[in-house]
Amino acid sequence: MSTKRKVYTFYIIAILGMVLVLMLCNLNIMAKAIVGLLIVFCIFVMRSIQTAYQLPDDIDPDTMLPIEPHGKSTAALPTEKLDHNSNVDLYLHLLIEADEELAKDPTIDQMSPSYNIQLNNRIAERLESLDKGNNK
Repeated sequence: MSTKRKVYTFYIIAILGMVLVLMLCNLNIMAKAIVGLLIVFCIFVMRSIQTAYQLPDDIDPDTMLPIEPHGKSTAALPTEKLDHNSNVDLYLHLLIEADEELAKDPTIDQMSPSYNIQLNNRIAERLESLDKGNNK
């Protein structure tokens, strides 16, 4: 059973169930209006599925471009040792140091919303000092 057929089956059963509720239950006008609106929405969904089509597995749904398999990538895979002095590693190292430094200060509450701002300010200060040291 295809995906469209499954969706159609679900919505047809839902519509039939709601029609049965309308026929068998003694509902007030507001409840009938809501059930009727749900039936209309189900019909709209079914109409929109008519134009939908299944994308193949090798197509990216965001860009609609083919996806290359992982094993056949044309990009050169780095075989050398990873650079552990990258910007992310530096940031994480500075984050840990600043967090430990602020944790030792009893006047700073780590649960306050301003803690992240103070943490980022400390990291920015250290990055500026590292940048000035590298530019000399």
